Amino acid sequence: MKKIVYTSLILFAALFFVQCSEDDNNNVIDPDATCSDGIQNGDEDGIDCGGSVCEPCDDEPTGLDFSGTYVQEDQVGRPAISRVYITPGLSDDFNTTIPSEMTSVFQENIQTNLEILNPDFDSNGGNGLGTNQDAVEFTTMLSRDVLWVAQNGATTFYDGNTILTGRRLQDDVMDFHLRLLFGGPDLENPINDGSGDDPLLISDGVDSNDKDFLAGFPYLAPPF
Repeated sequence: MKKIVYTSLILFAALFFVQCSEDDNNNVIDPDATCSDGIQNGDEDGIDCGGSVCEPCDDEPTGLDFSGTYVQEDQVGRPAISRVYITPGLSDDFNTTIPSEMTSVFQENIQTNLEILNPDFDSNGGNGLGTNQDAVEFTTMLSRDVLWVAQNGATTFYDGNTILTGRRLQDDVMDFHLRLLFGGPDLENPINDGSGDDPLLISDGVDSNDKDFLAGFPYLAPPF
């Protein structure tokens, strides 16, 4: 009889410890999620939402959301157009105008500023783009401030042979703008190049970036 009692006690103790081990959660009570009790419990991310059981919370991202109204903040076309040729105070308006309307709104303003900067633009032969563009042709092109990108061939703002087929980070954009503005009709033999009695107007004197660009994406130079 005693042997039976002892055996029963041993089996009961074993079952008790096994049950405790299975239920043990470092003394943390983690109740099951209930999705309508007004309490954040279980693994819910909010009150009665999220987690493995309830519906996602309203502010829980479910993927990219492109809804809403978008406002153009910057044209991001050819560098320096708004800074060099647009009257100060109008740059924001220029940058938020869609390209199809830019010429009608800003071509006259760009031409006015061009002729203030270089009154001799036309008499010096315009510039070397196309067939020596005059002030009207040049500013009409500038007013459509979009960055052209070639589908084949070289991609460059200007590399000595190819013009405005895109832009590389190392392209000297400011020097090219100055060459178009002050250099006359021959880009390879520009006037105002600092030789003889000519002033140097076709270069800003900055030949490279302060730091080397990265060889891989995102290619931009690292911060100082």
